[in-house]
Amino acid sequence: MNDRFQMKCVALATCALFAVACESGMRSPVSPSAVSGGVSALNADGSNLKVTAPLALTPLFEQTDRSLKPQLVARGSTGVYIAGASLSHRFQVSDVESFQNIVATGTGTSDAAGITRWTVDTDLKVNQRYLWRVRAEMADAVGPWSNVMAFTTVKTGGTTTTAGGGGSTGPRPADPAPGTRLPFPSGFQELLFSGVGGDFSNGQSCPRGIKYVNNPWQDRVIDAFRQRDSRWGYNGKPTRTAADNNGVPVVAAGDEAAYHYGAGPDQGSFDVYLVDMLLSHCGSPQLTWRVFTGEEPGFWSGAGRF
Repeated sequence: MNDRFQMKCVALATCALFAVACESGMRSPVSPSAVSGGVSALNADGSNLKVTAPLALTPLFEQTDRSLKPQLVARGSTGVYIAGASLSHRFQVSDVESFQNIVATGTGTSDAAGITRWTVDTDLKVNQRYLWRVRAEMADAVGPWSNVMAFTTVKTGGTTTTAGGGGSTGPRPADPAPGTRLPFPSGFQELLFSGVGGDFSNGQSCPRGIKYVNNPWQDRVIDAFRQRDSRWGYNGKPTRTAADNNGVPVVAAGDEAAYHYGAGPDQGSFDVYLVDMLLSHCGSPQLTWRVFTGEEPGFWSGAGRF
């Protein structure tokens, strides 16, 4: 057995063990079993498409007064082994936690930023709680499901109301030209340190000891910002889950702000400048102003308020 043949055998064995796509030396987002036979499900959840799980964004978890035909928004999957894989995204809406009863399903449309949107195409029931999720598909292969989100529809058959109320809104800069972004807005650091949020002690900035939900102090700050520029909102903190938040679903980082610098809808956009406004959040809070755009993923959220 020569060295070259020996190395090939080791590589093939490694591929089989770790579910890495090695067929014909080409990387693929589909698990090797989908190409060369064998076990058909290689991901932990039983799916066989080697992609990242999508991130369900809006409606926010347990948001109320949603339309009977709401738009569902998620950050789409990406291929583990190959960039730019041609993926579609399947949304499911159910009225039971187990998803054994699917009341609506459809394929979303993805934009250049990888945000996928699908509008429920049949009227849901009035004042009913629904759960939803999304996964990537390619041919007959499927990827892992996203996190599960829940919302409740309007109490009457009329129009929706603003979930949670609040959220002062002022002027809004026009969308930037294609391929460009708005500059970082000036004057807001000074506004924060002028005391627009009022008391930022733990009782106001971390009332439940939970970091990744909005709080009274932060709401006052964001409302003051939005009176000057309605592109301000909250950082939805896509890197955090309920496991990082004492079991409570993440709504937004309670000490951060997000500014949407791009075109199109604010909600769910990853085109944001990110600002940290408190030191020692849920500890010994102190005001700060640290722009950390690009250091970690972030997306714009209205935190269910606007």
